[in-house]
Amino acid sequence: MLQQKQRTADVEEIDEETLWMTTTPSVLLLDDGELDDVRELLEELQFECLHLRGGEIPDRIEPPERLFIATPRRAMTAKEWPLSGGGSSDPFKIGIVSEDSNTLRSMLRRMGFNLLIRRPVHPYALRLLILRALYSGDERRRESRVPVGYGITYRSGVRRRRAMLVEFTARGCRLLSDHPIRTGSRLTLNLPGEVTGDRSLQLRAKVVRSHVGDTGGLRDQHTVGLCFEKLDARKRAQLLEMLKHREGGAVTTSPGRAAARSGGSTPIAAAGSIDDRRKNPRAAFEHTVRSLDEEANLVLMGRDLSVTGMRIEPHPDLAVGTKLRLAIYGSPTEEPFTVRARVVRNDEDDGVGLRFEQIAAGVGARLESLVASLPSVESLHDSETDALGSVVSRILESEEDWPESPRRELL
Repeated sequence: MLQQKQRTADVEEIDEETLWMTTTPSVLLLDDGELDDVRELLEELQFECLHLRGGEIPDRIEPPERLFIATPRRAMTAKEWPLSGGGSSDPFKIGIVSEDSNTLRSMLRRMGFNLLIRRPVHPYALRLLILRALYSGDERRRESRVPVGYGITYRSGVRRRRAMLVEFTARGCRLLSDHPIRTGSRLTLNLPGEVTGDRSLQLRAKVVRSHVGDTGGLRDQHTVGLCFEKLDARKRAQLLEMLKHREGGAVTTSPGRAAARSGGSTPIAAAGSIDDRRKNPRAAFEHTVRSLDEEANLVLMGRDLSVTGMRIEPHPDLAVGTKLRLAIYGSPTEEPFTVRARVVRNDEDDGVGLRFEQIAAGVGARLESLVASLPSVESLHDSETDALGSVVSRILESEEDWPESPRRELL
């Protein structure tokens, strides 16, 4: 009987370890009991998390789908995981340490870690960083871009015009137009069924970039970057299905039919039917995810911090001239302080330049202290020089620099 019980216990232990090795959780957390606050944050955000401690951790474990958080001792688990050069297939990796060294930072860089977080860290800043990692990744420009090359129509006010939909993501799209479209304006896009692979779709979007030039041999074409405005659950589900379908390879439709539906433009790639469409989307779940996604989009990682401004990562929603009010998280024992800033540059490769405005004396002193101190957060994808001065901030309020644009409260 004792032998039978022992065999049963052995089988259960093997099955549990096999489960850890074969399942793919969304988030994997490895420690020796130091990351309970991180687990509580993930539970609060309602994310599926596999949390293993000490002797529970098997010798081999598969990488998670989205996020890996570990202490230095347990970070070595990622050593055997393949790297795709920072592509979207790699999970976002965060190392949380109490003490660090050049050797440790070099080791984490080699294993593809994205962020190093030093204790102590402001608890709300930690929450923002986890949200950012789950929804945005280290670089927003890594988001899947799907080429389209199809004629659509858009409406600005009462005027309807034609344009070429060049590419799109889950957040926005890029158009080519014969007509100038100024930054900050708002459009309604009309996507025909040949583009969506299903019924037509109308999307509201804001212009965040616009310039004229020679594009693909077409002179005087206006290249326009747009960010989709808030979508309801149905439209977001349809947009995501459209993105998923086209990532898998679109089916070309009849050029004549497509031209008639799109206003005369010949499609480069058009969509066919979607086979596995979700028939009953869970609206409440979509709304929750969308809310967290929007909150994550307000999180900014600052670099080159000074008392006059800072550079942040590329951000599709911040047009030049946009005015912001930011909460900056410095000391873990103090409340964040607020600054007003204006976007003075938005470069897809170099990032967004912010200039601080109307700095109060007390805020200036805290900025100087933060610049001089060792930051709690360090980007491991940047060079060591670029990573110095990394700071976590959150957009509290933004206002486009156009008289007709209403103020947007983002608290």
